[in-house]
Amino acid sequence: MKNKNIVVCVDLNQESLETLKKLQHNILFENAKIHLVHIFEIHIYNADLVPIIFPTEVQYPDIEASTLKMLDQLSKDIGIKPINVQLKCYFSHSREEKIISYLKEVDADLSVVATRGKHGIEGFFSSSLTDFLCKYSPCDILVLRPKK
Repeated sequence: MKNKNIVVCVDLNQESLETLKKLQHNILFENAKIHLVHIFEIHIYNADLVPIIFPTEVQYPDIEASTLKMLDQLSKDIGIKPINVQLKCYFSHSREEKIISYLKEVDADLSVVATRGKHGIEGFFSSSLTDFLCKYSPCDILVLRPKK
């Protein structure tokens, strides 16, 4: 029997990190390979006919180092054994396409995502990775809601 591959989609805002800490000592993580993944979406803005790209490739190493440090701290807060965890930081024009690609690449059995808990008009205008994964993920999804 193969070990399970569990991909945790990590948003780096404080509310999301606190929600993901609910996974502390979760039985799902026993004998599983845990992938903590954050994807920075690359944005292109037009200003005076000159495209501005954020973040720039020059910024990638610093952003990646900071992100991996935060993911490492999250893995410790959750209680994942270092031998069972992979920390990943990607830059992509579409975080949705990148996460689906990653889930297929690692043959994920489960994806975990923390919802922002936005509803009504506030939720209407925000794109939701959680909604996207619920529709298109190649594996099961565990959605964690923030504390009220």
